[in-house]
Amino acid sequence: METLIDYNVLKEELKDYEQLYNEIKIAIDTTFDQITIVDRNAKILCVGDLCEESFGISQSEIIGEDANNLVKKGIFDKSITAEVFEKREKVTIIQKTASNKKLLVTGIPIFNEKKEIVKVINISKDITSIEQLKNQIENTGEMMEWFRKELLKRKVIQEKKIITKNSTMQKIMELIKRTADVDSTVLLLGETGVGKGFLAKTIHEMSNRKNKPFVTINCGAIPENLLESELFGYEEGAFTGANKKGKKGLFEEAKDGIVFLDEIGELSMKLQVKLLSVLQDRKASRIGALRPYEIKARIIAATNKDLKKAITNGEFRQDLYYRLNIIPINIPSLRERIEDIPILINVFLKKNNEKYFFEKSLTQDAYKLLISYKWLGNIRELENIIERLVITCGEDIITSKQVLEIIHLENNKNVNYIEANTVIPLKEATKELERQLLIKAKQEYKTTRKIATVLKINQSTVVRKLKEYNI
Repeated sequence: METLIDYNVLKEELKDYEQLYNEIKIAIDTTFDQITIVDRNAKILCVGDLCEESFGISQSEIIGEDANNLVKKGIFDKSITAEVFEKREKVTIIQKTASNKKLLVTGIPIFNEKKEIVKVINISKDITSIEQLKNQIENTGEMMEWFRKELLKRKVIQEKKIITKNSTMQKIMELIKRTADVDSTVLLLGETGVGKGFLAKTIHEMSNRKNKPFVTINCGAIPENLLESELFGYEEGAFTGANKKGKKGLFEEAKDGIVFLDEIGELSMKLQVKLLSVLQDRKASRIGALRPYEIKARIIAATNKDLKKAITNGEFRQDLYYRLNIIPINIPSLRERIEDIPILINVFLKKNNEKYFFEKSLTQDAYKLLISYKWLGNIRELENIIERLVITCGEDIITSKQVLEIIHLENNKNVNYIEANTVIPLKEATKELERQLLIKAKQEYKTTRKIATVLKINQSTVVRKLKEYNI
């Protein structure tokens, strides 16, 4: 029996399908997202009007095209359709297009009753502007971090009270700010007491290593036979009396912080060779170890010795000098920056008043006497003298007479002896003479070994006395 076809019904159904298609097409064209529909053969059936803007290709060029071929033509950098067919599930990727757009694309598979993929609907969202905004935010963040570091450096300078009117010191502070974050070796040069250790700590606090260890070792204060083990460490049983578990050296303890080698000019030639190897290879070995360890720490060295003269005399290696002398900083003596003496007097006066809960001040004559003093011990001596004046003077006003009694000034000239007409306790006078002798010996002979020989005392006594008097 023939089936009668009602063409009128078919006509109405076709109209319904056509209306449904038009409604879907309107939805696809007017949505904020770009939508494409692909059949089971990866052929593109439908695409929105925004395709030219998003993909860099017109609707007529893309409809009927194999979605996978669009990657070969450079329209997309990767095919979302291929990934959906491969994984048989919803997939989201970031896709770059020929029009330099960046799209967040989600591919959704449509299955039939046999669990076969019959269509894939791809929904693309343009995230180009979001990426640009992200980059702007990152750039802004980098700029803010730079400003933060600069403000931190200024804060450190203020907190450390590095206030100076001296042009040389101002240039030094600018150099420290510029080089605080680099890894290059710094060589601090200057007389005893000019503030080499202070500047080394300032570099640490202004650098990106400020939260890392700051390890100091005085190369002239530790006996030569112990210095190597202190610097580089030793393994278990490396020598008689060694710690059973071995010991880390200061370079290991510093990790990726800073190692400050004070009095570097006092290193023996043997240790100079080993330090040169460390600077060249960035590796060191414990005593008794078979394998070296990596050195990540930045090195700051300091000396009051004329290293060029020491090279001429065969006391210091020229190749090590050039390795250390990457960023040399020559710190002027206090005699060369007289304009800073009043500033430093006020800084130390305020510091000790706060420390000991006093409100002491200096007369103008007292200021003049302090400014006229030659300060062989530089800033360290000035700081010690101000502290002693604050502690020992019974009145709130410190006079020139009291300053004379402390530093023994006569006619605005420095003298190197204790005046017989100044009556002070014998014990105090003996200590003052001892202190002055040590200052003078330190200026002339530099090393604790030589000082010990001249004064005819043990090196350990010299080290202890220098520490006691903070020389």
